[in-house]
Amino acid sequence: MPSLWPNAVLEYIAGNNVTSSEPTSNIADICSTIRSGTKGWGTDEDELIHALGNLSPIDRYRVARHYETVHEVNLVKLMKKECGNGSFGKALQLLACPIEEAEAAVLTHAVEGMGTDELLVYTTLCGRSKEEVTAIRKAYLDLNDEGLSAKLEGELSGDLKRLIMMILDNGDEYAEEEYDPEGVHTEERVEQDAMILEKAGVDRAGTDEDALFSVLFKSPPEHLKQVNYKYVDRTGYSITKSLEDELSGHAKNAAIHLVNMKLKPIDTAVQLIEKSMKGMGTKEYHLTAAILRYQSLLHEILPVYEDKYVERLEDRIKSELSGDFEKLIVRMIDYKPKI
Repeated sequence: MPSLWPNAVLEYIAGNNVTSSEPTSNIADICSTIRSGTKGWGTDEDELIHALGNLSPIDRYRVARHYETVHEVNLVKLMKKECGNGSFGKALQLLACPIEEAEAAVLTHAVEGMGTDELLVYTTLCGRSKEEVTAIRKAYLDLNDEGLSAKLEGELSGDLKRLIMMILDNGDEYAEEEYDPEGVHTEERVEQDAMILEKAGVDRAGTDEDALFSVLFKSPPEHLKQVNYKYVDRTGYSITKSLEDELSGHAKNAAIHLVNMKLKPIDTAVQLIEKSMKGMGTKEYHLTAAILRYQSLLHEILPVYEDKYVERLEDRIKSELSGDFEKLIVRMIDYKPKI
């Protein structure tokens, strides 16, 4: 499926020279603003918010590298030192590093301490391109003493563990295929995959999770949409309804998230952002991670959010948050990519 990261980021990770379509900020000036906001006694949080709040993913690379080269200080460590480990400080730490390191840091946070935050794990890894998963795995290993697969194998269990391990295997067996309606993803293949999904779960004694997950992983979005139509014809209900019936707990939620990221990514991102603010108290780290993850889609997310909830996302955030953290998240959603 398409990457959530701009192509310029993937090129940068691959070590290629990057000519980004994104408007490039004055990196030296941004670094000077960060330096001004952190030198001497006290911290100027407003300067940090202005400098880091709505950088493009590729400019976050450039700022992080340039700042450490010029000032010989790691920017993430500086944000932690200056702003602590509260919601505001953690958000700045995620903004102070390249995107794959930020997503690896989210996964590190998800498995820290007692218990595992399964929601952060599966929303970070499900519905991602092969290139993204490879980069996140490498960044996680660079940040921690063990690999991501080894860590999550010990943290997860059951069908969720099976699903996540299949993602992290990242080999050709489960890799998403390139859409080819003429040679591969024909009407015959649509019928075949719909039948596999039906046999794997619906009206059967038990669920064949491997067969189920394999079809979901390998199907490109265009093909999965056709499979879903055929599946409805065969069974009377959608793939996601089947997953609700056949799976349970976090595995069910993860599999549905995977399907929805292929079939309706904008609606899925909108619902996840709202979920982080729903109920008693906002899950501030979840909100930060979601805004960061879907940054390149924000120009599509904002109008859909407003249509669905009859409220601007900015106003919703202001009603839930306060102080420097509120100002930072509002600046993050003000990001405007060059379309």
